[in-house]
Amino acid sequence: MITPAFDITQDSDFLIITIRVLFARVSEFDIYIDGDDFKFYAKPYFLR
Repeated sequence: MITPAFDITQDSDFLIITIRVLFARVSEFDIYIDGDDFKFYAKPYFLR
């Protein structure tokens, strides 16, 4: 698995995660958020 390029920023209300992956289709990636747990998967990229 490859860790994609990403940035994390926040303001008083939101945590913003920007993920950059090459040639990934929106229909072919998964995002999982549960409390403090965040996972992003788009073959071959994985971010936790």
